[in-house]
Amino acid sequence: MDDGALVPLLDRLVAAAVAGHAPPPELVADLVAARPAFEAAAPEPEPDVPYSRHILRADDDAEVMVARWAPSSRCAPHDHGGASGAVTVLAGRFDEVRYSWDGDRLVAGARAPRTTGEVYAFGPEVVHAMGADEAGGLTLHVYAPPPGRTRVFDLANREVLLLGGDHGAWIPAGDHERVPFTVAATAGAAASPDGGGAEPAGDRRPVIWVAHTTRYRGGSASFAVAAETMARRLRAEHPEADVQVAALVGKADFAAEMARLVGEGRAIAELHFVGHAGMYGPMFGSVDWPEQFSPHEWRTMAIPFAPDGRAWFHACRTARWFAPFFARTFGVTTYGNQDYTTVSAHPERFAWAGRHPERRRDLYLVATPGRRSHGLVGSIRKYRGVAVDPMIECVPAPPDATTSYDRVAELYDRAYVDIRVREAEWAWVTARADEARAELGRPLRLVEVGCGNGALLRALDDRGDVADGLGLDDSVEMVARARDRSAERARLRFDRIVGPVIDAPDDSADVFVSFLSFRYLDWDPLMAEVRRVLAPGGRIWIVDMVAKPVQARDLPLLARSTAHHLGVPRRRPEFARDLEALTSHPDWKAMVRHNPIRAEHEYRWYLESRFPGRRLEVLTVTAHQRVVAFDSGPVAKGVTAPLSYP
Repeated sequence: MDDGALVPLLDRLVAAAVAGHAPPPELVADLVAARPAFEAAAPEPEPDVPYSRHILRADDDAEVMVARWAPSSRCAPHDHGGASGAVTVLAGRFDEVRYSWDGDRLVAGARAPRTTGEVYAFGPEVVHAMGADEAGGLTLHVYAPPPGRTRVFDLANREVLLLGGDHGAWIPAGDHERVPFTVAATAGAAASPDGGGAEPAGDRRPVIWVAHTTRYRGGSASFAVAAETMARRLRAEHPEADVQVAALVGKADFAAEMARLVGEGRAIAELHFVGHAGMYGPMFGSVDWPEQFSPHEWRTMAIPFAPDGRAWFHACRTARWFAPFFARTFGVTTYGNQDYTTVSAHPERFAWAGRHPERRRDLYLVATPGRRSHGLVGSIRKYRGVAVDPMIECVPAPPDATTSYDRVAELYDRAYVDIRVREAEWAWVTARADEARAELGRPLRLVEVGCGNGALLRALDDRGDVADGLGLDDSVEMVARARDRSAERARLRFDRIVGPVIDAPDDSADVFVSFLSFRYLDWDPLMAEVRRVLAPGGRIWIVDMVAKPVQARDLPLLARSTAHHLGVPRRRPEFARDLEALTSHPDWKAMVRHNPIRAEHEYRWYLESRFPGRRLEVLTVTAHQRVVAFDSGPVAKGVTAPLSYP
């Protein structure tokens, strides 16, 4: 396949870059799938050079370059000649470091691993370096506009080379224009083609950063107005601060903004997010392809807060779980809303903003009672102009044992020693196990994450469904009970999971199971691991509890679910007693406060977007919660369309 076969992909890539966006997920998937064509276009690197450069496209709007990296190679710190753009990792594993000025010293800052299918953006102010692992790799670079003279930083000699033409980001042989670091540190715009466009280095004003989403669900246009309204107020209240407003499409945009501020050596005094949120924080992208940072991703992110920095998340339900989590993760006081938020024409009470709120000059995102949070009475109070709910302050506090199942492991193990007491969920799992065994003609290789005391794998093993079973859980006490109860079962093994990493070889499982635990998991990074571990045609089974008020169409199922529940004490009296002892215990109630269940729509949007054509099933219903199940169907091996970050 020659370069010409890549033209449609390059057109889409350039269009995104010129519009100021990172490549969208569906384009990234297509780019990675076309890796053989890019490999054919990229020559082997010359000796003593970290990578080869092959220009695929260059015009007045943009430049696209593919680079083949030598094993264990690293380029020099560099900027991008006044251009913005993005790097897509087509193959390999890389280490990226971003740099910032400390006086006339260039110092390393945020460091991040970059792997196949990952995209990361950069602006003209970014100085970074990359290194490939021992296998080398392939990267695709887009610049808009085409780069001018690039600055490459010689750390050993504290000099900057000003390079043009076909030079890459390394220290070349021969004579090239150089300037000392003392000059470069005060000339932040030197690399721009027109000599301008970048903020002068050394700006030490505190940053007040106001961000809003642009596409996720309806109402995003009004979020832009609310963000600008907030920014005007903050500029008036803090004339000494640098108030910045950022429009975010996807997770990559948030990450790129944080990397930019780190690279500039700036400190965030106040962070404000205006938009939608799920239980685990801000939502990006669209309902068709929702994006949300997982807890793991937040923990590994560099956000340059000032020592007295604070954060506000003006979005639905952020005070319930996310704001306390963010506060203890980043060590900053964080504010969130307990219930739903809405756009208002008045900052202190709800005032309808009309049919076209985005046309107003001033808008506010406020928390008030409403139909979703307080039913019809709440809706009436809202439209009568009830005062807005104040944001809830969450101070940094280290997590303690109440966030884990460790304290309730004994009670949980007693109640759920036999998982078949979850009759509807057990029936759903066994029906799919029968189908999978019939297709394969043998027992199954299973991996369960969130295995608890191992009851599900043991019950499946009793049925003869298990050829090999690996159970993983975050709770040390739960894993200990799973091992004790399964000591005589050679086909089962249990271990503690550390982060979103499954300790199993590639293609080693027929089924991945998450049984009443998916809400606790880091969905995006874990899903990449699941796809790695599953053999071709493997399946993903998810059963979990979700939050959603009962609707009229649910009434028949509600009646059946209620009748079944009322019969449990008669059918299983010991289980009913043990379950009451578990759910009424103070340690259980404390744990649940730290681990709330997600809303049903979060599961539906996430799973149905990742596995088109498959649908979330509802198994049982109560007044405010329900149990849902999802079967991915056979999962083909290959590259899953990645998110914009990581």
